[in-house]
Amino acid sequence: MRALTLPMIVLADLGAVRLRQDDIDGAVASWGEFLDCADGIRSVKVRDAVHDMRARLYRLRAVPGVEALDERTAVEAARTV
Repeated sequence: MRALTLPMIVLADLGAVRLRQDDIDGAVASWGEFLDCADGIRSVKVRDAVHDMRARLYRLRAVPGVEALDERTAVEAARTV
């Protein structure tokens, strides 16, 4: 499982880096890819990344495309509880 989790976490981290660089579209794209890869995988790292994303997305909810991604993170967060 670790071999699958690490590349996904890199995508989540890349989204955070892009957001810090004010590249919101890039962050949303990276986080979307992360969610695609994380679908169905349960791990502490995935859960933590999803919760971190939700906190960051909350502040950006007025940006086009963010609401749809936040809805996806909500679904993933419910699965990883």
